[in-house]
Amino acid sequence: MKFIEFLKNEWNSYSRNIQITLYILFALVIGFGVFAIQILFWGLGYTDMNNNFAMGQWIIGDLGLVALGGGAFFTGFFLYILRVDDLEPVINSTVLLGFMCYLFTFVLLVFDIGQPLRAWFGYTYPNWGPNLMPQSMLTEVVWCLTFYFCILCVELIPLPLKHKVIDRIPVFHYIGHYLHKLMWIMAAAGTFLSFFHQGSLGGGMWGVLYAKANWFRPHYFFLAIVAATAGGTSFMMLIPKIAEKVMKKEVAPKQTYYTLARISGVMFVFYFIFRIYDIYSMAVTYVPLADRNFSDLWGGYYGWWVLALELALCIVPIVVYNVKKFREQDKLLFYTLICGVLAIVMSKIDAVLHGFSVPNFPWKSFTAYNPTIQEWFIFLGSLACMALIYMWAAKYLPLFPHLEKEEHSEEAHA
Repeated sequence: MKFIEFLKNEWNSYSRNIQITLYILFALVIGFGVFAIQILFWGLGYTDMNNNFAMGQWIIGDLGLVALGGGAFFTGFFLYILRVDDLEPVINSTVLLGFMCYLFTFVLLVFDIGQPLRAWFGYTYPNWGPNLMPQSMLTEVVWCLTFYFCILCVELIPLPLKHKVIDRIPVFHYIGHYLHKLMWIMAAAGTFLSFFHQGSLGGGMWGVLYAKANWFRPHYFFLAIVAATAGGTSFMMLIPKIAEKVMKKEVAPKQTYYTLARISGVMFVFYFIFRIYDIYSMAVTYVPLADRNFSDLWGGYYGWWVLALELALCIVPIVVYNVKKFREQDKLLFYTLICGVLAIVMSKIDAVLHGFSVPNFPWKSFTAYNPTIQEWFIFLGSLACMALIYMWAAKYLPLFPHLEKEEHSEEAHA
């Protein structure tokens, strides 16, 4: 009875808007559970995937979450290796976001592979080629994702240990303290691993397919890494900004956002230049190798508008992040963060939805793909789970050290 009373009091402590949001999130999670059972037990026939669209909405979730989660390794690299101390107030949030992005990448992969009981094949069957050389990029991706996820688990341990109740226990206090001292090692190892799987999963898996005129280019591996550093850092700022608006409190100093925005702005400049070179090289070098015209590859549902929107969204953070008077306007910065995240999401839509829709031969038509309700609920349900975990952590764990300091200082003045 006490537990039920606790839940009632907890629920009543939320505002009406938060309660409505929670209703929606719980509904998505329930739908996720129902349709997950259907897909896992009755197969991919309930999706709109086919032999042309071998991967669909879920792989966009995988690529998007890994790319945006890449902001965790990049932020950790700047804080622990390059010693940019302004980023410390958001590092707990960053590690949690990175952890969730990679966790739900694995969740979506379970559905994407079609036969979850054979998921271990990714670790043990690297498609041995001549001279016993592994040729499966998926094996490298799976192992790198797993190792980096383990590193994120270690980086996440100090967060619950910093809780004021747990921190009073000496053994947990010392474990958290010494783990914090080792974070630079975790950051260095995470950066090393992330460069591989960001490039492999984001671009390398597609860029090596020389039979696909719209995918093949050797530099796609590196383009995906730059995209992750640009969009990922925007994502690491956007979520705390949303938390500020919900909690109506400053969860991190403004200087933290400004510093990370400058870093993200520089990376968006690199990404935009690299993307323009990518488009140019595709048009004049790589697409003609397949005896195709570049303009002929941009038909179907996901045509020129996807590319145009991606480039337009990139320009916004380039201008706002790199101009001091713009990035210091709170509202403008918030909308720019959304644009930065969406720019990378659009690049993944271009890679997957447009990529699969392009026919291998010029006399064939573009393929259409419309995700089913099962796909929508599993995708959106995963995002809802992430939102609920983050909301729980923001309320019960010391996710924002700056907020804790402000509250202590207010109590001291009182």
